[in-house]
Amino acid sequence: MQKAFITGGAGFIGSRVVREFLNAGYDVAVFDSFKQYVAPDPNATPVNLLARLADISDDISLMTGDTLNKDYLRRALTRFKPDVIVHMAALPLANVAIEQTEEAFDSILTSTVNVLEVVRDFEHPCPVVYTSSSMVYGDFLTPTVTEEAPKDPKEIYGSIKLAGEIISSGYRKRYDIDVRTVRPTAVYGPFDANQRVLYKFITRALNGQPLRVDGDGSMALDFTYVDDTANGIFRVATNDTAAGETFNIARGKSETLSKAISIISETIVDVEVHYGEIPSHVPKRGTLDVSKARELIGFAPKFDLERALPRYIEHLKENPI
Repeated sequence: MQKAFITGGAGFIGSRVVREFLNAGYDVAVFDSFKQYVAPDPNATPVNLLARLADISDDISLMTGDTLNKDYLRRALTRFKPDVIVHMAALPLANVAIEQTEEAFDSILTSTVNVLEVVRDFEHPCPVVYTSSSMVYGDFLTPTVTEEAPKDPKEIYGSIKLAGEIISSGYRKRYDIDVRTVRPTAVYGPFDANQRVLYKFITRALNGQPLRVDGDGSMALDFTYVDDTANGIFRVATNDTAAGETFNIARGKSETLSKAISIISETIVDVEVHYGEIPSHVPKRGTLDVSKARELIGFAPKFDLERALPRYIEHLKENPI
């Protein structure tokens, strides 16, 4: 049986990636610090991050660990002897990285170096998937961007993610480590506990609060349902044709915030919307070209907003995250 080691495997996207590997018959180890990045709120109900893995916890190896502690990381990897590593453990939000820059640097960059340093000493080949971000592109210069588009991040998060790509490429070239890079974008869906934009829209609408929108609603993002994102990452990790490559992992079609609000309003009545300024650090985005992922690894996203948003709304009605 092949083995997959997933850092950040208890995370929003990581927990879905775990299921992809389990469904494919892999022995899966989850290495996670179980840390949550949210604004302090004395009235909030603490989220049990293991709820994401509750129904499969007996089928996986759960390890509480921080990728910044290289000795323990090395011991865990050496004992498990994975055939593939998906590295997802990192501070997950661009707006948090602006204020917590040192933590963003360590959790994204230092942790990546630690993983690569351990794999560098492996006696068996082990692909490593590095999870980057569409934020590395900065402002989209064209409505659709390929993986070869200019990289010019305009904030801290994208800059550090891009630095991780460059360092990973250096390890690939110098030590012949098969590093594969994915660039997800605008991920949404059940068990998002990090208050991304669609989570905020839906929960505020459900609570009868006005939606707060950056700009006039015309901002377009390539909203990607979490199951599609997880399947794309799994395909990158497990296909030989992905060796050493970089992939956009997205729906492949951008939609405006107004479109998302319109769909929410069809399910939740009397939605009030307040518009404001777009923060200076937010880049102009659009559609990610996923034709490379379609051709090389058979990636075929299934969910558009019309199909996925109503099921996400129903989930949030019944679940805390």
